[in-house]
Amino acid sequence: MNAFPSRYEPAGIEEKWYQFWLEENLFTPDVKSTKPAYTIMIPLPNVTGRLTLGHILNNSIQDILIRYKKLTGHETLWMFGMDHAGIATQVVVEAKLHKQGKKKEDFGRDKFVEEVWKWKEEYAQIIRQQLKKAGYALDWSREQFTLSDEYSKKVIKVFVELYNKGLIYRGEYIINWCPRCLTALSDEQVETEEEPGKLYYIKYPILRSDEFISVATTRPETMLGDTAVCVNPHDRRYKRLIGKRVLLPIMEREIPIIADDYVDPEFGTGALKVTPAHDPFDFNLAKKHHLEFIDIMNPDATLNALTRQFNGQDRYTARKKIIEQLKEEGFLEKVEDYRLPLAKCERCNTAIEPRISKQWFVKMKPLAEPAIRVVNKGKVNIYPKRWVNLYNYWMENVRDWCISRQLWWGHRIPVYYCSECYDPDKADSEHGIIVSEEKPNKCISCGSSHIYQDEDVLDTWFSSWLWPFATLGWPDDTEDYRRFYPTQTLVTGWDIIYLWVARMIMSGLEFTKQVPFTDVVFHVIVRDEKGRKMSKSLGNSPEPMELIDKYGADALRFGLLLITPREQDVLFTEKSIDVGRKFCNKLWNAARLVCMNPDQGADTLPEKMSIYDAWVLDRFNRLLDSIESHFVAFEINAITREIYDFVWHTFCDWYLEFTKIAPAGQTARSLMKELIVMLHPFMPFITEEIYHKFGFPAKSIMLETWPGKISVEQDISRVDHIVRLIEEIRNIRGIFNIKNKEKLTIVINTKDEVQSFLNENADVITKLGGLDRIEYNQPVRESVASIIMPEMECYLELTGIDVQKEKQRLLREIDFLSHRIDEIKYRLNNPSYVNKATSEIQEREKKRLEDFLKKKEGIQRAMEKL
Repeated sequence: MNAFPSRYEPAGIEEKWYQFWLEENLFTPDVKSTKPAYTIMIPLPNVTGRLTLGHILNNSIQDILIRYKKLTGHETLWMFGMDHAGIATQVVVEAKLHKQGKKKEDFGRDKFVEEVWKWKEEYAQIIRQQLKKAGYALDWSREQFTLSDEYSKKVIKVFVELYNKGLIYRGEYIINWCPRCLTALSDEQVETEEEPGKLYYIKYPILRSDEFISVATTRPETMLGDTAVCVNPHDRRYKRLIGKRVLLPIMEREIPIIADDYVDPEFGTGALKVTPAHDPFDFNLAKKHHLEFIDIMNPDATLNALTRQFNGQDRYTARKKIIEQLKEEGFLEKVEDYRLPLAKCERCNTAIEPRISKQWFVKMKPLAEPAIRVVNKGKVNIYPKRWVNLYNYWMENVRDWCISRQLWWGHRIPVYYCSECYDPDKADSEHGIIVSEEKPNKCISCGSSHIYQDEDVLDTWFSSWLWPFATLGWPDDTEDYRRFYPTQTLVTGWDIIYLWVARMIMSGLEFTKQVPFTDVVFHVIVRDEKGRKMSKSLGNSPEPMELIDKYGADALRFGLLLITPREQDVLFTEKSIDVGRKFCNKLWNAARLVCMNPDQGADTLPEKMSIYDAWVLDRFNRLLDSIESHFVAFEINAITREIYDFVWHTFCDWYLEFTKIAPAGQTARSLMKELIVMLHPFMPFITEEIYHKFGFPAKSIMLETWPGKISVEQDISRVDHIVRLIEEIRNIRGIFNIKNKEKLTIVINTKDEVQSFLNENADVITKLGGLDRIEYNQPVRESVASIIMPEMECYLELTGIDVQKEKQRLLREIDFLSHRIDEIKYRLNNPSYVNKATSEIQEREKKRLEDFLKKKEGIQRAMEKL
């Protein structure tokens, strides 16, 4: 047994044990092991910057599961790697260069990519240090990067395979375009915020008439690209105008009035301006009605030469001038305030512009259908269950995935063009296009050797959707792939349910014919005090490493888990981490007390034990049952809270106090071992340190075995009565503001058997309850506070009691009991409950009802005696 300092100082201890775990290879699984495999794939951190508290929460949950499964006899692999994060990383590197007065164009593509690789190396090292400092049991020997040469080959292979299957195609569609990043975005890379705006009502004159038809728009600059006005065919106001033509203001271009059921007669004026090249719904209308497509914008959201006098102007500058001109010419009918949903690039916060563009797409319907089936059949389980509805909604309404990005950082699309016979102006032509894993030597159409590669790169998610199997050797039949795939659990935030989770299920089924994981666990989002998600781009997360320096990694992890319920996003405050620190100190002090007391038993349980030892072991058994059921449902917050309550209250506040008074404590040392093993997945550093302070035999606590239930044959129910009695006495002291040093007398009316037990344990009751003496079966005197319990009625004698205050307390308790009685009666009389609940559960409810009724009757008797 080693010296046990009076204070726990995490600095130094945490670094020591992490280095020890690394040196002993405790994070690296044995492929040859016959133990059941348990694999978790880390949600890849982006190399855009330092990790946030959201990453700490996410990784702490994974670390708990990995360490728990290792303790329960599994061969565990927690796969680590990082994501190149195409657009996100390019944006931050461009911002860095901008501060230096430089642009990426100053470098050229190859040199700029070299700059991004430098950034990647710098921040990859920072991320590794952060994860190690937090204590995570990641297998560093298998680290992967989504833009490594090995991984990139697999990404390219998948593109070519999907193209050959007809699931990747190129087409012109309306896409989300970021004018700042100059790239297409998928729907999931766009964040929509409601902002105050304007609704402009513009009059379009009807040709050969003095009439106008008014349209309402929030983007008046796009009117310059209008090619029709559309109304609902059943709208009586406009039926007679269908087929006529209007003169587009400013542009003085004739456009038709068409009819379609798509138009909502109730919105605006009921007449819709149709801008096919700048609105996804108008795009579809134009296809259906064979309208012209007029693209009026440049990639940077300035207006182009087709807009005449507005050529080169920013879209918002042009908007103001267009409104001014419409007003001068009498075409502006009115302007109303209007709250509009504004779509923005998630990376740079620029308002996106719907834009017609030639891009590469994946057909998603054929991939989504089997992915829906595996979730609905329970082959992939989602926790909490309510997220299944969102998953199904996304998948049933899936749109084709735009996978091409106009960036320099990323996987170059493996498409090659022939300079001699490829015509870029023919959108539907595949002549002169070669899709290949390797650059071809010549054109397969004309034989020319003048070949060049597509400039675009693939969407980041096109590489990360392969993560579960591409990291384990696929497409080769490797030992890792056979041993650890499919994986078991994915832990992530619900906000990427479609961006990543659903796509991994689709790719797993498509390329491995297996689900990539069996359980998906969604945790809540950590938000700042303004309710915003903590993110690198907002810079609104406290620096986790500073919190670890201040409180320790265990305190940060445990405190964060305590405040994060299963289904409700949480607002972070630093006070929660201080709760974790105090818990570390409580555990340390308890362990020190047990370790330094020679009367606290041996490493194994004694044959005979006191009733207090039996009581704490019974409570431990209940805790173990509850924790294991919570682990099955991935209810990590519930486990954290129950362990906290047991250690702080049951073990420290009650059991250790009992051992100071009564003949007890023979189980303290062995129970402490079970407790720190149970706590180890949650607080790895302090538990490893305590384990070695006690001199327990294993090389590391990580190599211990998860606790099992301990046989308890004694009836410990009357210890519960003692605990309850002392709690009630303390509660009454609080109500009447009676100081602890003031000794009280209690009268207990009960039967002889109970009196005998209480006499045997009188020291515990009097010392912990602050009593002067206990009297039995005496007449009730005046000025007493009543405590009604099973098998006994207790009357705490008080001086100067406020009778009305005591009556109010008892009335509140009666009211509480009445509500509980009504709830149980309702359940027991509900046919649905009776049909679903087991007989054991129903009997337990009936017993509770009986106890509540007896207690209520006893309190009512006490009210009469008060």
